[in-house]
Amino acid sequence: MVALRFNFRHPFEGKVFLRKVNCTAPWCRTMVYNSKGEHDFDIPLQVTGDGTYQVTLNWEFEGRAFSHESTITVKDGHMLAETTD
Repeated sequence: MVALRFNFRHPFEGKVFLRKVNCTAPWCRTMVYNSKGEHDFDIPLQVTGDGTYQVTLNWEFEGRAFSHESTITVKDGHMLAETTD
Protein backbone atom coordinates (compact mmCIF):
# COMPACT_ATOMS: atom_id res chain seq x y z
CA MET A 1 0.00 0.00 0.00
CA VAL A 2 1.15 3.51 -0.79
CA ALA A 3 0.69 6.18 1.89
CA LEU A 4 1.83 9.77 2.31
CA ARG A 5 3.11 10.81 5.75
CA PHE A 6 2.28 14.30 7.00
CA ASN A 7 3.17 16.40 10.02
CA PHE A 8 0.96 19.51 10.16
CA ARG A 9 0.76 22.16 12.88
CA HIS A 10 -2.95 21.43 13.13
CA PRO A 11 -5.24 18.44 12.51
CA PHE A 12 -6.33 17.74 8.94
CA GLU A 13 -9.92 17.34 7.81
CA GLY A 14 -10.53 17.83 4.12
CA LYS A 15 -10.43 16.36 0.63
CA VAL A 16 -7.67 14.39 -1.03
CA PHE A 17 -7.55 14.34 -4.85
CA LEU A 18 -5.42 11.71 -6.57
CA ARG A 19 -4.80 11.96 -10.34
CA LYS A 20 -2.64 9.73 -12.51
CA VAL A 21 -0.38 11.82 -14.73
CA ASN A 22 0.24 10.98 -18.41
CA CYS A 23 -2.29 8.20 -18.76
CA THR A 24 -4.34 7.65 -21.92
CA ALA A 25 -7.65 7.31 -20.08
CA PRO A 26 -8.33 9.94 -17.40
CA TRP A 27 -8.05 8.39 -13.95
CA CYS A 28 -8.69 10.15 -10.67
CA ARG A 29 -9.96 9.45 -7.19
CA THR A 30 -11.36 11.77 -4.51
CA MET A 31 -11.71 10.95 -0.84
CA VAL A 32 -12.48 12.75 2.40
CA TYR A 33 -9.91 12.29 5.15
CA ASN A 34 -9.90 13.22 8.83
CA SER A 35 -6.72 12.91 10.94
CA LYS A 36 -8.95 12.65 14.04
CA GLY A 37 -7.09 15.38 15.89
CA GLU A 38 -3.61 14.04 15.13
CA HIS A 39 -0.86 16.28 13.76
CA ASP A 40 1.24 13.34 12.49
CA PHE A 41 -0.71 11.04 10.18
CA ASP A 42 -0.56 8.85 7.07
CA ILE A 43 -3.01 9.14 4.20
CA PRO A 44 -3.37 5.78 2.41
CA LEU A 45 -3.63 6.13 -1.37
CA GLN A 46 -5.29 3.49 -3.52
CA VAL A 47 -3.24 3.80 -6.69
CA THR A 48 -3.85 1.78 -9.83
CA GLY A 49 -0.61 0.48 -11.28
CA ASP A 50 2.82 1.95 -11.78
CA GLY A 51 3.19 5.58 -12.78
CA THR A 52 3.27 9.15 -11.61
CA TYR A 53 0.41 10.56 -9.55
CA GLN A 54 -0.47 14.09 -8.49
CA VAL A 55 -1.89 14.35 -4.96
CA THR A 56 -3.73 17.50 -3.83
CA LEU A 57 -5.01 18.13 -0.30
CA ASN A 58 -7.57 20.89 0.32
CA TRP A 59 -8.82 21.83 3.81
CA GLU A 60 -9.92 24.69 6.03
CA PHE A 61 -8.71 25.48 9.53
CA GLU A 62 -9.82 28.39 11.70
CA GLY A 63 -11.53 30.08 8.76
CA ARG A 64 -8.52 29.86 6.41
CA ALA A 65 -8.23 27.70 3.28
CA PHE A 66 -5.12 25.59 2.68
CA SER A 67 -3.82 23.44 -0.16
CA HIS A 68 -0.86 21.07 -0.51
CA GLU A 69 0.35 19.35 -3.69
CA SER A 70 2.76 16.45 -4.13
CA THR A 71 3.79 14.33 -7.07
CA ILE A 72 4.60 10.69 -6.34
CA THR A 73 6.12 7.94 -8.44
CA VAL A 74 4.90 4.38 -7.84
CA LYS A 75 6.48 1.14 -9.05
CA ASP A 76 5.47 -2.40 -8.07
CA GLY A 77 3.08 -1.07 -5.42
CA HIS A 78 5.74 1.00 -3.64
CA MET A 79 6.37 4.73 -3.65
CA LEU A 80 9.78 5.47 -5.16
CA ALA A 81 9.80 9.25 -4.91
CA GLU A 82 7.79 12.22 -3.69
CA THR A 83 8.15 15.79 -4.87
CA THR A 84 6.32 18.62 -3.10
CA ASP A 85 5.14 21.36 -5.42
